[in-house]
Amino acid sequence: MISINNLSFKYQKHKRAKTVNNISFKINKGELVCLLGPSGCGKTSTLRLIAGLEIPNTGIISIAGTRVNDKNIFVEPHKRDVGFLFQDFALFPHLTAKENIAWGLSNKLEKNKAIRIEELLIQTSMTEHGDKYPHELSGGEQQRVSLARALAPKPSLLLLDEPFSSLDTNLRHEIREETKQILKSTNTTSILVTHDPEEAMLIADKIILMHDGEILQEGTTEEIYNNPKNHFVASFFGYINQINGIVKEEIIETIIGDIPNREFPHNTKLEIIARPHALSVSKVSKTNNKTKHAVIESIKFMGTASHVWCKVKCTEETEELILVIEENEKGLKIGDKVQFKINKKNIFMFKQINKTK
Repeated sequence: MISINNLSFKYQKHKRAKTVNNISFKINKGELVCLLGPSGCGKTSTLRLIAGLEIPNTGIISIAGTRVNDKNIFVEPHKRDVGFLFQDFALFPHLTAKENIAWGLSNKLEKNKAIRIEELLIQTSMTEHGDKYPHELSGGEQQRVSLARALAPKPSLLLLDEPFSSLDTNLRHEIREETKQILKSTNTTSILVTHDPEEAMLIADKIILMHDGEILQEGTTEEIYNNPKNHFVASFFGYINQINGIVKEEIIETIIGDIPNREFPHNTKLEIIARPHALSVSKVSKTNNKTKHAVIESIKFMGTASHVWCKVKCTEETEELILVIEENEKGLKIGDKVQFKINKKNIFMFKQINKTK
């Protein structure tokens, strides 16, 4: 459906790195894909290149089997059969909701146009608000009208640039779920840009994680969360504990305890990423002074779980704080000596890279 091959782009004022650096990906018909990453990673620029709002330096873009960009071809934005949902909704203030939706239907007969508008008002639960102006609508209602307008001409591809970021938390969850259901019910191929990993995990069929203009990893939520390719990918999906480890035959020695080793050679130095949910703690007996232990520094109740910060002694001079998320009340208190239990499922290990000056 959508094919991007070796796409590169750099704004003229930028002298160094490319904003988009030789990226390639494909999207199937009806898929909802999230371009995810921190600010400045190139995700919005990629969206603008697909829409035809920027001209790439190199690369090929094909939409619905039609090549819209290569070294010899550039199809103008309004001829690409692409809808765009902006962050600020961009509704015309002097037009009603119906008139805003109709703006994308100028080539249809009035009878067909009226049928399509009514259909979209029903899909977006806006039938009672069709004659209202944007200033008479709430933020969520404006977002629904903006979505209806983008979907009105039945585009081959819908591009959404952080469309929920201006909504408050509760409304954002509601509108996001409604939008997903509408896109799925209409089998609309969509690319959504977001910097919020939770949003991407909740809405996307596939996530494309970008950093410094490049694609670091792509796949389903489960694939990326459970099998991150590197430290950056693992850390982008929530807080992590980062510790060092060294392989000693069949075990990996770390400050939180030993981890079974099944793949690394003896004496290999490792960077270990442990999600807080991968760890749990239990009290150490007062008479047991030989067990490697930590001391609880603070406990923060967070509703469904408690965030337990544990201080671990690394050397005589250094200590490190480890975060554990405990879902069950264990009678823990600040100052308790505890030992860690490790669930290897959410532990990720990478060989340490020697950094040269």
